[in-house]
Amino acid sequence: MRSQFPHRLYTQRLFCRRCRRVTRHGLFAKEPYSTYGGMTPHIPLLCSCDECGTTFVAFSQEFAIGVGGKGSDYTKIYGKNRIVPGNWLYFKNSVKPGIVKSHFKPGIVKSHFQTEDKEVFLISYDGGAPEKVECPKIPILNEDSPEGYRLVPAQTAQVLIGDSVYHAIRDQFGLAVGLVSDGGKDKLAILLDDNSLLFITIPQSKQNVPNAMLTEYVRQKLAQLFPDDFRRVQVTVGQGIVYLDGIVRSLAVKRALCACVNNMPRVRGCVDFMRVQMETYISDERLEGSIWRLLDTPAFKIFDYTAEVKESKATVTLSCFDFNFPKDLENRIADLPGLQDLSLTINPIPEKNPDIQVTCRVIEGELAQNSRLAGSIIRLTYFNNKYVMEGRVSNAFQKQWALINAVKMVRTASIENRLRVC
Repeated sequence: MRSQFPHRLYTQRLFCRRCRRVTRHGLFAKEPYSTYGGMTPHIPLLCSCDECGTTFVAFSQEFAIGVGGKGSDYTKIYGKNRIVPGNWLYFKNSVKPGIVKSHFKPGIVKSHFQTEDKEVFLISYDGGAPEKVECPKIPILNEDSPEGYRLVPAQTAQVLIGDSVYHAIRDQFGLAVGLVSDGGKDKLAILLDDNSLLFITIPQSKQNVPNAMLTEYVRQKLAQLFPDDFRRVQVTVGQGIVYLDGIVRSLAVKRALCACVNNMPRVRGCVDFMRVQMETYISDERLEGSIWRLLDTPAFKIFDYTAEVKESKATVTLSCFDFNFPKDLENRIADLPGLQDLSLTINPIPEKNPDIQVTCRVIEGELAQNSRLAGSIIRLTYFNNKYVMEGRVSNAFQKQWALINAVKMVRTASIENRLRVC
């Protein structure tokens, strides 16, 4: 399975079931994803122990990857975190955490203030009236987890691998280092500050469904929704993970099968080993040309677009104004015969210069009626403080002629000419 996950994203300390301790693990993905700012859900990650090579599969939504606390998710602990209004706050030995109110009465009482020897908070529990809490002033010299902590065992079901945690009963901090199966139960593995390993049983509602039961459920659902394609797909289940293998007739069907499985209840995620049937060989050049022609279609109001195909895998990036999102474009690209995989990135941005965009549409219409530009498809867009001309023409003369005419109508030479000759 390691060969299916060639891209190492980063290294993390995780619990290894063979070493029976916490070791360095490499996290590998099928594509070179960026972890900056977090990752989208359902991306399978292969976790491989650097010492013994033991592997297991987890998913991006199970890891705390590049995502800080959102205030409503992680709890700050008095004396360990810097507190601001809106944070969840837990005082040691209290029954539960509460939220720091933004104010008690508008313009009268602040939610958090300090005196020479104490700090005062206004805390709301379960949405009730704010209560005043006074504590001795504690300087915070080293904030180990600025985003906050998960409280265990109460919040065990919400803990992500990599989360900083606080065990309220043992009064110890630690780190979530894995999800393991032990004695027929799924447990959260936590490495405490004293280097002891603690395994907390996950609530029954979050336990993985037995393999045989989940296999039968997935098979029945896919056979019902994809009767023509399911016969050539093999389903394997392990610890709530569904592995799909086989041959399907198009990338669109492949993606639909994976999306269906990922949306099934009690499924941790789907690992896709399926391949698209190749009735006749279609070169990367032909596939790339087909994608470019789709992107050039006037019906799609897009700009700043690129396309590349390598080994039947397409990488497409584009921008659009937020009200012109190309909803059907992804499906139309995925339906192209011979395409094995697709990575599509769409960057919607707000339109800041509507008057200039209207001018661009007028110029596009003038160019479309120019007899010397017959057979060309040209779009002009203003973004990043410049004009950009995109599309395709038949020869170098048309490319230069389109630029000359656009310059005359825009009355500026600051036009980037990205027209393709094809």
